[in-house]
Amino acid sequence: MKRIGITGASGFVGTALIAALLKRGDAVRAFTRDPAAKGFPDGVEARRLDLMSDADPSLAAEHFAGLDAVVHLAGETVAGRWTAAKKKLIGDSRRISTRNLVAALRACSQRPRTLVSASASGYYGSRGDEPLDESAAPGDDFLARVCVDWEDQANAASSFGTRVICLRQGLVLGRDGGALAAMLGPFRSCAGGPLGSGAQWWPWIHLEDDIALILFAIDRDDVAGPLNAVSPDIANNARFSQALGHALRRPSLAFAPALALRVVLGEFSETLLASQLLLPAKAEDLGFVWRHESLDDALLDLLDPGSGRAAGTTRFESTERVAARKDAVFAFFSRPENLEALTPPRLGFHLLTPPPIEMRRGAIVEYDLRVHGVPVRWKTLIARYTPGVGFVDYQLRGPYLLWRHRHDFEEDGDGVIVRDTVEYALPLAPLSAVALPLVRGDVRQIFEYRRTRVALLLAR
Repeated sequence: MKRIGITGASGFVGTALIAALLKRGDAVRAFTRDPAAKGFPDGVEARRLDLMSDADPSLAAEHFAGLDAVVHLAGETVAGRWTAAKKKLIGDSRRISTRNLVAALRACSQRPRTLVSASASGYYGSRGDEPLDESAAPGDDFLARVCVDWEDQANAASSFGTRVICLRQGLVLGRDGGALAAMLGPFRSCAGGPLGSGAQWWPWIHLEDDIALILFAIDRDDVAGPLNAVSPDIANNARFSQALGHALRRPSLAFAPALALRVVLGEFSETLLASQLLLPAKAEDLGFVWRHESLDDALLDLLDPGSGRAAGTTRFESTERVAARKDAVFAFFSRPENLEALTPPRLGFHLLTPPPIEMRRGAIVEYDLRVHGVPVRWKTLIARYTPGVGFVDYQLRGPYLLWRHRHDFEEDGDGVIVRDTVEYALPLAPLSAVALPLVRGDVRQIFEYRRTRVALLLAR
């Protein structure tokens, strides 16, 4: 049993975290400005603490002494029109509260060993299609500067031996609050759809996985520093809107122009139009497993639970056995330069990224081809890469709303089983459903051609 303190305990994430900690038998101490009004569950020790005004560390230290870990979730919501007063509150509620918290931890006679401090994907600013793992530099807009200050205050706790984790959270999706709740009204009234161009990347995570990642950070001594709290399933705003419409059984074709958003929401609109292509590199490398990795399945779980409905995507699977050594097969498929040899000539494949191309997580490969005579430029991201085992690539730019291709390689005696799993979706559903039969046929023919070419090119 661990003893865990939580600031911001009455919020959307804090409430779910308390339930998870109690379920596994931990002792919870919840900090709030008004513990009597919050109605915490039985077994929670509620204490009044205002980290914005209780600036004397010696007075606050007694609240944290003896705890194993503190999870710091307090902070003013960024939603709403950003007046000067609102922006000051957004910054101060994070900077000052974290500074005072760390001062209190420093003054403790028996300090907590771990501090998990909330941060946000806003740390990176708006970066287009640039893959962002935890090593990426910060942005330079308002929210990025707030996050940098926020994390700097939290990281000061490492100077006295406390392990610090800064949780850079994307959109946390849950049934009872958070960003998703604010989106439901327009979509339920058939007025939902992409914001601006819809091409901006929206990092997201299911609430259950966000809580699981916090527990993971508390429990694992090898977790420290920044941690991207997002799903590996990257999604832009257009795909998010289409998946949300599908989950609600509503169309999602009502585009909201960027100019209109700026007029209505002011500077806050920039957070909705920002593009952040986050990769959860550290969590993946440490072996964290997501329960709700797929955006489409996550939204169905939250908004249409128990319905048994399938996601609004199409799945294609292909398996073949190659009579060659596994290292040779994996090396062949890991060279983008070999894509032309595996693509039907009628598609006119042409690699645009100059070789040699280093295959790794975060690598981007660009090429062009012709689909039924129409020129298409395709941009691919290698989102996961495990040498000798497999990799996952996503279309960043191209004709699909979603194209996720998983490549798996399994040794089989003197050969290798090569498994391809492709999940794809067309834009503008349900209107695009008329094109699905043609697309299914194209995908099947491409992989049939590839099967014959692989057997020829890799034959011993």
